[in-house]
Formats: sequence, structure tokens, C-alpha cells
Amino acid sequence: MLNRKRTFDILLIGGASGVGKSCVSYQLAKIYDMNVVQVDDFQCIVEHYTKEEDYPVFHYWKNHFEEAINQPLEKKLEIMINYANELSKALEIVINNHLEENRPMILDGDFISPKLCKKLIEDSGIKNRIKCIYIIEDDKSQILQNYHNREGSMQHDRAELSLRYNHWIKEQIEGTEIIAIPSRPWETSIDRICDILNN
Repeated sequence: MLNRKRTFDILLIGGASGVGKSCVSYQLAKIYDMNVVQVDDFQCIVEHYTKEEDYPVFHYWKNHFEEAINQPLEKKLEIMINYANELSKALEIVINNHLEENRPMILDGDFISPKLCKKLIEDSGIKNRIKCIYIIEDDKSQILQNYHNREGSMQHDRAELSLRYNHWIKEQIEGTEIIAIPSRPWETSIDRICDILNN
């Protein structure tokens, strides 16, 4: 399984929180001999080096936490989507830099926007060098269990928001060349992804 032939230079692995993206990313990194870059790192950077008055979506959760957690679910989802779309501008710069310098990369994170993936795979100059995959989990109870296994607590509201974000992603990528992969069965997830990437 290790060191499979790679036909792409950039692999984006997105999906809602708690669906198992990072586990998949690091296994694929070994198989294709690539580095993993976490979108979380870019979130830290943009939140530190931008001002709320210029980029309010990057600062809303941190600076208005009490208000944020009391927002209705649809508003929270809207904020997540806006965050992903705004962050896309920074991620696109990094992706293009890696392409120009021929440095392969797996980019992994919740806030990889379908809008960004569509733009990348519609660019005839780079589309053959890029693959976009979303890990899909449609069962809220499984997301809830994943949070519990990872963080030791049952987070019902967070799991519901993650599920809604998951559904939104599926709607956005339907009918496109973007790949949607069910997270389970976990035992076959890597083989299923590799089969698709190599075809």
C-alpha cells in the first residue's frame, strides 16, 4: 500500500468536524509520500493578523462567544459557511504557491469550501494536478460518538451543527467532479479513496 504512484500534486480533504478527516489525511500522506498541512494553522494566522472591523467573520466566535453559542442553528451554519468562503482566499494563495514550486501537499480541514474546490478544478491550467475529496458522515450519533472518543464529552449541539454542515457540503458538490466518500466502513476508507484517486 505504501508509496503508490501519485497523479496529483495537491489533495484537498474537507468535511464537517468530527467525521475522521485527519485520520484519513495522515494515512494518505504515508501512502503518497506527501506532507499534511492543517487548515487550522491558517485559521490561527488570519485570526491573529486581521482586525475584526476588516474581517468580522474570522473574529466572531472568539470575540462574541456568548452571543455566538446562543445563535439559532441556521445562523451558526451561515457563519461557518461564510468563514469557509472567506478563508478560501488565503488557502488559494497557498495552494497556488505549492503548485508553482512543485511541492506536493495534502490540505486538510473543516473550512475547505466547496466554492474553492469548484474554482480549482474548473481551472484548466491546474485541474489535472488537484484532487478534492470530502469525507461524508450522515449519522449524527456517529459524529457524537467521534467527539466523545476524541474529546471525552458528548457535544449534542456541536454534532447537530456538524451534521447540517455535512448536508450543506453534499448539496454544494452534487453533480461536480468533487469526490464525496462515506467515512464508513472505516476499514475500507483508505482503499476506497485510493481506488478513486488512481482512476
